[in-house]
Amino acid sequence: MIQTSLKFTNFENAVNPIFANHETFHPRFGWLKKGFDAAKKNPDIFSQDDAPVRLGVGKNMVSAIRYWSSAFKIIDKSNLPTRFGEKLLGNNGWDAYLEDPASLWLLHWNLLKPTCEAAAWYYIFNIFRDLDFTKEDILAGLKDYINNFNKNIAESSFIKDVNCILRMYAAQDFSNDEFNWRSD
Repeated sequence: MIQTSLKFTNFENAVNPIFANHETFHPRFGWLKKGFDAAKKNPDIFSQDDAPVRLGVGKNMVSAIRYWSSAFKIIDKSNLPTRFGEKLLGNNGWDAYLEDPASLWLLHWNLLKPTCEAAAWYYIFNIFRDLDFTKEDILAGLKDYINNFNKNIAESSFIKDVNCILRMYAAQDFSNDEFNWRSD
């Protein structure tokens, strides 16, 4: 494994060391549009008791939709639509239903730009450089990376984030009990 520690001149502004706020759910198709539209109608939707019914998902999924909508910067910390969210998903947006693959790349870029609210994703795509790796290599590098923040994070949070990342980006083989991935 290569060295993963980097010194940034403005490191604390690049990433907010948040982990596992996705409730173990990667963003599902339609969630960002659903979260954006719901927040536009009612910014308090994510904290209301009937949010699971109104959004048509489970309670943990409500939190995940709110997290991903904020992490992708389509809503702000007050759950209000951002300028970017309006331009992409608004009524006259560039791609309101995310049908163009370029929109997914744009969202990915927006997820990682400062201030990134998905620290494990920032690490994987901006700092981790191994071509061949195991899940344990990612976890070890991520733990080293977090030392830059002088913050104590539970190992279970790292594991949840790494599992979520692998589900988002890697082909999966569930033919046995182990989690296997391949880069083809």
